[in-house]
Amino acid sequence: MTSPAKPADRLLALFIPRMECEGYAYRKSHHRFQKEFAHGKYEYSLMFDGRSGLVGVDAGFFVHFDALQKQFKKVLGYDCLWSAGATLLNAGANPWKFWLNEDRFAAMSPQERAVYAPEAIHPQTRMEACVEFLIDSHARYAVPLFQRLQSYRDLADFYKEYRINGYTGRCRPLAENVIYLSLLLATQLGDDPSEIVASAKGMKSGYVGHDVDALIQTALQHGGRFEA
Repeated sequence: MTSPAKPADRLLALFIPRMECEGYAYRKSHHRFQKEFAHGKYEYSLMFDGRSGLVGVDAGFFVHFDALQKQFKKVLGYDCLWSAGATLLNAGANPWKFWLNEDRFAAMSPQERAVYAPEAIHPQTRMEACVEFLIDSHARYAVPLFQRLQSYRDLADFYKEYRINGYTGRCRPLAENVIYLSLLLATQLGDDPSEIVASAKGMKSGYVGHDVDALIQTALQHGGRFEA
């Protein structure tokens, strides 16, 4: 007898074709959906939460400026995994997660749920509703960011807005990484880096053993131009 498909597989069977119609290619690793643009990739990725036998789904959306991220690793010595983006939770979405089970099963113990078929606990109607949740979240949160960030100048302005606002705002990497990315972009675009350096005065590193001032000097001295 063939085992019933897992809830995640049943959801993906519905969701993958929808995203492929939007021009995305599915990457099984981390359930990533990626679409190329002039300077890299836009990504929408799914995250499955399978605690206590109940499955929930949330998502993240990320912009990868490939040459910039490659230059970051070359100059700074560690990865900056994305140029811009957030999970739905960090983007302020409400709700930010969708549970595939019917609500009544959440109050049951695993032993109580054991007498029910998997398809009853995670019914097809919930799969279909989750697909609509994910599609709507993509349109509300991912697409506006993707449309905003299409060039290196767009990204530099996006980071500048963050710095001017006192490093408050959503969809940016860790503040110190924004400094280093901004300096690399300034080199690429021919901008004056003095405002960027001044904005980082007194900033402490979130990484053990890192010194922000020293890495600023590294970025200034060794950044160089990268492939646009």
